[in-house]
Amino acid sequence: MKKNFFIHDTLENKISFYLLACFLIMLPYNHFYSEWLLIIFCIHTLIHLKKSKLAVLKNKNIWIISSLFFLTAIAIVFSSYKADGIKDMNHQLGILLFPLSLSLTNLDINKYKISLLEIFSFTCTFAIIYLFFIAFRTIHYFQLPWFSIVKSAFINQNFSAPIGLHATYLSMYAALSASTFLYLFFNKKNSKNYYYIFFALILMAGLVQLSARSAIIAEAIIIIFGASFFLFRGTQRWIFFIIFMAIFLSFSLLITQSNTLKKRYITDLENDLSDYTNPGDRAESRMLRWKLAWQLVEQSPLAGYGSGAELNILENKYFENKFYKSYLVQLNAHNEYLSFLLQAGIAGLALFLYILYYGFTAAIKRKDFIFLSFIIIICIVSFSENILDRNKGVFFYAFFFSLFLIFNKRSNGEKQSLIA
Repeated sequence: MKKNFFIHDTLENKISFYLLACFLIMLPYNHFYSEWLLIIFCIHTLIHLKKSKLAVLKNKNIWIISSLFFLTAIAIVFSSYKADGIKDMNHQLGILLFPLSLSLTNLDINKYKISLLEIFSFTCTFAIIYLFFIAFRTIHYFQLPWFSIVKSAFINQNFSAPIGLHATYLSMYAALSASTFLYLFFNKKNSKNYYYIFFALILMAGLVQLSARSAIIAEAIIIIFGASFFLFRGTQRWIFFIIFMAIFLSFSLLITQSNTLKKRYITDLENDLSDYTNPGDRAESRMLRWKLAWQLVEQSPLAGYGSGAELNILENKYFENKFYKSYLVQLNAHNEYLSFLLQAGIAGLALFLYILYYGFTAAIKRKDFIFLSFIIIICIVSFSENILDRNKGVFFYAFFFSLFLIFNKRSNGEKQSLIA
């Protein structure tokens, strides 16, 4: 870990590197710090900007990533809620700033990419360890049985509450960090790198405790398909598959033995995907809310309703259909794909799908396991969350997409050019 922080470079590049490292360290915590670190990094980059660096703006990958920001800006034009649309555009400014600032900085991002990923992964591991410490300290203080750790008081949002981060976003961070540790374990030629597996197991335990189903599904897909085909060959692939299936069966057994986990992973999932409604006790499941959102999409499928419209039109729809809980809490679509349809219509969804497809094919061509893991996480979690509606989701998407897509070392060892 020490070698990741102490780098040998110019003072300017050291400052750039430490600003990015601090940004990643602060990402799981209060957004105030990560926002200001981004601002400082952008200012630092502008101060030291060289005219020759402007050539990197020819790289189409920069504009593919930032195109979602321009989509939000364009969709304000036909929105009936322009003030909210401007707020959304300001909120998503990171989607433009990250690919630009990372490309224009004089720091060799390729050189330090793995170090930055490792710093982020250790940060997430520390956060999970801290949350387990808080949970067990609470259990000890109130003299509760140790198995209370799998009770509802210590899972999902209750588990992540001490650091003030939504359980799904922390799960996304933990899933990417676990993939990073797996990659480092199998690619670093060091007999002492076993601690990467230990940290990956801690993150896996954190994923179970956070109980974000979409993130766990994403991690399972990453391990079954990504790790099997990118990290192993021949008989090793089957050995790994058998070991993973044994772990999966053990996890399934744990769920069946815990009423709380069984409710969270099985019963709640069934309820969320159910369209059954009890008139006396309206469940307001995700499926029911998705159906209401789809009714709105059908009324304006081509252009949608414009930036900033989603919460307003859904709020009215909730009230009309007596979804009072969803109305009072002001729930969004909880589906990024539906969100794009509501705000920018078919064109907006097509752009988002194209970006995901472009990233997926790039990860496959480069055989980049961590990049593939990131794309899978975004694709799967987008089915259950509006990840671009919150600072933590925007920063996660924009920073890591830029890190993986724009910067790529060639396999033949030739110097990488940013001009595509």
